[in-house]
This record gives sequence, C-alpha cells and structure tokens, in this order.
Amino acid sequence: DLAEGLCRWIKAMEIYDRVAKVVAPKKVKLKEAESSLAVTMEILNAKRAELKEVEDRLANLKAQFEEMTEKKEKLEFQVDQCAKKLERAEKLIGGLGGEKSRWLAAAESLQVTYDNLTGDVLI
Repeated sequence: DLAEGLCRWIKAMEIYDRVAKVVAPKKVKLKEAESSLAVTMEILNAKRAELKEVEDRLANLKAQFEEMTEKKEKLEFQVDQCAKKLERAEKLIGGLGGEKSRWLAAAESLQVTYDNLTGDVLI
C-alpha cells in the first residue's frame, strides 16, 4: 500500500516534470510576448495621440478653409457689385456729359435771345 502511494507520487512527479518542461518555455515566451505587447501598446498610444493632434489640426484647417471660402465669395460678390456700380456711374457721367453740352447750348441760345430781346421788342 505504501509502495503504491510512493509509486503514484513518483509517477505524478514525472508527469509534472514533463509538463513543466513543456510549459516553462511557453511561460517565458508569454512574458516576452506580454512585454513586447506593452511596448507596442505604448507606441500605438503615442501614435494615436499624434493622430488625434493631426485630426484636430485638420478639422481646424477645414473650418478656416470654409470661413475663408465664404469670405472670398462675399468679396467676389462685392467686387461684382462695385463693377456694376462703376459701369452705371460711367454711363451716367457719359449721359450727363451730353446733357452739359446741351444745357450750355441752350443757355447760350437763351443769352442770345435775351441780348436781342430789347431789339426784338422794338421791332
């Protein structure tokens, strides 16, 4: 009975030794893999932080682009309006220039008529 217990214990120790020899290298590899994973995760987190900064900057630049595009459109509209006003003003000045010569001719004609009025009354 004692020999049987001792035999079982020796057999269990032998099985344990075989398993330990298989498991021990795997435990070492697991620790190496876990440390490598930790390093990789640190690098990944750093890259994620950099990506976040770049995405924030991109969002900021997009907002600025939209703002500047809107400003550009407003300025183009104002330039167009100013060009139309300038064109209308030039037409008005050109039209009034013709009116000036007509008014000067009419004033001259009236002056002549006024100068001759005394003589015309006598006739």
